[in-house]
Amino acid sequence: MEKLADLIYRSTLTVSIGLLVVMFATQVVVVLMRYVMGVGFLELQDLVTYTFSSLVVLTIPLAMRHDRHVRVDILRSGWSARRNRRIDSAGHVLFTLPVFGLLLYNAIPLVSQSWAILEGSRETGGLGGLFLVKSTLVVMCALVIVLAVLDLLSSGRKAEAVDDH
Repeated sequence: MEKLADLIYRSTLTVSIGLLVVMFATQVVVVLMRYVMGVGFLELQDLVTYTFSSLVVLTIPLAMRHDRHVRVDILRSGWSARRNRRIDSAGHVLFTLPVFGLLLYNAIPLVSQSWAILEGSRETGGLGGLFLVKSTLVVMCALVIVLAVLDLLSSGRKAEAVDDH
């Protein structure tokens, strides 16, 4: 289970780093073209927006994998590892799985419709492929759900290992 979670993490991290590089380089080109050469390309501006949107969405599973997501850690530091695992498991069952399941359920029709019309930029002359950006919502939900399930399964194994000793 841990190997699968690490593979998902490494793959998502690689894609996110690539998106960051593309976003940064494209933004530098946009600024240089606009302020040095007096020329602008809407397609490049859309590319910056698309990569930023995808980057934001895809970093959610990355944060979750390394326990960097938002939560209140004031009480947590004084609790045992077992108690923290139980709280994390309850959080996955009560919040993570239902919320991201609902988000996935609602995102699939939106993304399907976007693919059906091969949705592009809202701007005239903009970059096509907005349907790919919208697809990252489905990918993110699926990754978070898989990571939550893997975390629940590994928490159960860790609890069994502690109980056995």
